[in-house]
Amino acid sequence: MSIRIQNDSLAGTGASGVGRADEISRPASSPIPSPGRSGPKGGDSVDISSLSQSVAAASTAQDAQQTGRIARLSALYRSGQYSIDSAQVSQAMVSQALGGGAGEND
Repeated sequence: MSIRIQNDSLAGTGASGVGRADEISRPASSPIPSPGRSGPKGGDSVDISSLSQSVAAASTAQDAQQTGRIARLSALYRSGQYSIDSAQVSQAMVSQALGGGAGEND
């Protein structure tokens, strides 16, 4: 990819030239890069589409797990079978507050 910045007309200009942005032009023979990629063949390139797809897939999987967990807990609560071990909850709270970072157990 070739980028040419033409700023020779800005040299020595006063306030009248402040509003004019640098001009960036692409040669007519330069191909337009595909979305998510930039750079000529064999040069630098960036591909963010696979990363964004991975992030979206992980987010979807996490949402599905959370939805399933909430549904299980709701069913247990409605049936009266949901019980909490107060000692375990208090230990986890203290541990997290002290920086132990006790994880969530299902």
